[in-house]
Amino acid sequence: MKKKHLLVAIFVIVGIVGFAGVQYFPTAESVVIPETIDSVASRRDLRRSFFDKREVLVVYGAKDSVLLHQYKNMLEELSKLKTTRSWRNVKVSHVNVNEVTKEVLKSSIIFLVGAVDEHPLIKKYLGDTPFQVSYSEIKIGSKKVPNNSSVLGVSFYPSPKNPKIPFSFLTGTNAQEVFSLFEEKVRENGLAFYRQSLEYEVYENKERLVMGNFNANWGIEASTFFNFATGTRVLLNTNEFKFKDHQKAIQETDIPNLEAAVKASKTKIINFVGSNNVPKITYNFYTGTEEKGLMTGNTDHSTFDTVTNSVHTIVNKIYANNNIGRDNALLLHHLVGESNKNSITLGLPIYFTETWQMKGYKYWAARLVESENTFTVSELLNNSFLEMESSLIRDCMAGAFTDFLMTTWGKDAYLKRYNTVSLTQGEEKTLEIKWQKYLAELPKAHPKKKTEKKKLPYLKGFNFAHEGYGIYNGYGSKKATESLLKQKNMGSNAMAIVPYTGINEINTPTPLHFSNNAGSENDDAVVHAVSMASDIGMYTLLKPQIYVGGSWPGGINMPTDAQWNKFHDYYYRWIRHYAFLAEIYEIDALCLGVEFTKATLSQPDAWRAMIKKTRALYSGQLTYAANWGAEFEKIEFWDDLDFIGLNSYYPLSKKDEPTNEELSLRFNTVKTKIKKVYDKFKKPIVFTEIGFRSVDTPWKNPHAEADETINEEAQRRSYEIIFKGIQDEPWCQGILWWKFPSYIEYRGEHNNAFTPNNKLAEETVRNWFAK
Repeated sequence: MKKKHLLVAIFVIVGIVGFAGVQYFPTAESVVIPETIDSVASRRDLRRSFFDKREVLVVYGAKDSVLLHQYKNMLEELSKLKTTRSWRNVKVSHVNVNEVTKEVLKSSIIFLVGAVDEHPLIKKYLGDTPFQVSYSEIKIGSKKVPNNSSVLGVSFYPSPKNPKIPFSFLTGTNAQEVFSLFEEKVRENGLAFYRQSLEYEVYENKERLVMGNFNANWGIEASTFFNFATGTRVLLNTNEFKFKDHQKAIQETDIPNLEAAVKASKTKIINFVGSNNVPKITYNFYTGTEEKGLMTGNTDHSTFDTVTNSVHTIVNKIYANNNIGRDNALLLHHLVGESNKNSITLGLPIYFTETWQMKGYKYWAARLVESENTFTVSELLNNSFLEMESSLIRDCMAGAFTDFLMTTWGKDAYLKRYNTVSLTQGEEKTLEIKWQKYLAELPKAHPKKKTEKKKLPYLKGFNFAHEGYGIYNGYGSKKATESLLKQKNMGSNAMAIVPYTGINEINTPTPLHFSNNAGSENDDAVVHAVSMASDIGMYTLLKPQIYVGGSWPGGINMPTDAQWNKFHDYYYRWIRHYAFLAEIYEIDALCLGVEFTKATLSQPDAWRAMIKKTRALYSGQLTYAANWGAEFEKIEFWDDLDFIGLNSYYPLSKKDEPTNEELSLRFNTVKTKIKKVYDKFKKPIVFTEIGFRSVDTPWKNPHAEADETINEEAQRRSYEIIFKGIQDEPWCQGILWWKFPSYIEYRGEHNNAFTPNNKLAEETVRNWFAK
């Protein structure tokens, strides 16, 4: 039965998702791996040895004396940098390949760099990998890629000298191209120069075109082999612009309008600045987050690169009529450079961007004014403050601040002060008064467009978990779309998407960071997944959560009221980012928090204040996901929300082998507690989380970590008890099971994770969701 449903899902997926000409192989290759690779060596072994040492020896080689000197100088400067607390930073040492000893090679984590014919170690070590490099092609397992002065980068492969430690290399047949790419990696990433998006990557003209990962036996994993080399077309090439289309993101018929738009924008900026010193710009267009992320290492909607003088933009219906001004930023980089104040550098490109986040920065700034989420002049001129703030709110405020300064100072004075902005206390105070008057006028000039709040349906779905931390299997990937389609095929009409942040301190307030790495739950990946879910008719709930190292959100407990106030200030500055994101992209509902048991019960007024401010910013449904037990049963502010969220992990039995009747009776006592809350507040209740692992006794302690058992039938029974128990209950407005992965291969066929995917409980879900 499971196989039939899977085949249906696959046919639907291929029809809807497509692969736009990218080579994508769904099964692993049978690649012969050299016998020198110890079969015990695993990624875990390599990571452990890497983090134990956190030292990398760069072994460089070149025949050209000038190139050798350039390597040496660059690596000497790199080795002088101090490591930080970031796990990505490593201590770097370096040595010429002609001077390295066998003993050092056996004990060190090495990074080899140089042309294959000019670096004897690379030539030797390649024989112990699935790669071959010749002047005509690069062979990757059984696949061949043309060598157009290409560069091959490999990260974390078992060393032939000691297979329990990793080695990495960057090589090709063009020594200068290899050096140039290495130089760019060092310039951009510093002591984390060795990092790659995938485990092997092939570059051409510094563009990542072929990439993938290894399988468990260190051969080429075909399901993660991506080849974009054949899908790139140059559709325009003039003295001013080059348009490069990747995987048919745009059509030839789009070119006249695109060219006219970029010309008009360029002319406007040149006339403003009074200079035309701009080199030719290459515009790259991509179909989605996965393609752009894999090819550039960045999944943001639009980015620019000053080294290659290029703009990289996703063009699809998600971002239709949405220009965030990154092309303007590149133009202004050449024309006026950077200001000493980040808000000025960020704001000027947005000032010239009429469709920033579709409705324009003035429209969105008006919404921030209405909800009391603006920045003062002092905050806008404080670079450290802005670094910790929401990028959406920061950029919107920067655009409005630029418009204000243009009006207040005038264009000439603005340009004169652009690079070095310095205000006396008196000037800042006077500017603040004028700034507040400017802000007060925005809602009048840009009134809020009326939107009808979507009615809350009976929710049937899952928490959609970002289990994949690669670009190709996280929220922004085709695999995530496949997973959503399978959920829809199972009968789901809703999904909760769960971007995380993390903290380690539970008694000290600390600022909360935003996910922005390419493989993380970043904004554009979230927007991609939400858009895909909406397209197939799913109700969408944005449910941001905090991972607390060594504890959980319920463990957060501030010693004083002042520290609680600081904690809530930091938290609101984080959650309002997602409220703004949800408003811009019309996400159906927002969960304001998850399982802050001590914060909500001891500081209810702080949460009421957050709810009030969030409502002024966000138009959709608001909820909060309370932990089962005291928090859910005693929260005072349920009446301020649209519906009540319950993360239900109430135990259903202490027995090893309870009967179904015993499990049902225990759930009846749980329902009595739930109904008591419903009777008091008269708000619909949704299980924002409920779940059971596929272990022997999941009913004993449903939220606990798994033991070593695997028992699909016990999980299925637990699901059946819950479904029967909530059927026709007037207080229940749906269920979002914990959880369903962002890629359906997660944890393989046999596992004891929470997901019902490919288990007996999957059929139970299908049957009940169909009712």
